[in-house]
Amino acid sequence: MATIPLHAVPDIGSATLLILVTIAAMGTALLLGVAFAALVRRRSRPYLLLVAAFTALFARSVVAGFSMFGMLSPTTHHFFEHGMDVLLIALVVAAVYYARTVSHEGSAV
Repeated sequence: MATIPLHAVPDIGSATLLILVTIAAMGTALLLGVAFAALVRRRSRPYLLLVAAFTALFARSVVAGFSMFGMLSPTTHHFFEHGMDVLLIALVVAAVYYARTVSHEGSAV
C-alpha cells in the first residue's frame, strides 16, 4: 500500500520559498520585539504568554530554514513544525483566557 504525503517536501533550491521564509522570520522577529517591549512595559502574565507564542511562531520559521538547507529530516521538520502549532495555539488561548478571568484592579464591578 502506497502512502500519500499530506505535506509537500519543498525543493531545496526554491528561491521563492527562501524569500517567503525570510520575510516570515523578519516579520515574526519584529512582532516578537514589539511583544517583548509591551511585556517590559506591562509586566503581566498575558503579555508573557504572547511573547512565548511569538517565540514559537518565530521558531517555525527557523525550523523551515533548517529544513530548506537539509539540516532537518522531513520527519523531524514536521514534528517540530506541528508541535510549534500546538504550542502556539495553547499559548494564545491561555493568554486570552487568563486576561479574561483575572479581575482588573480599579474597574467597576
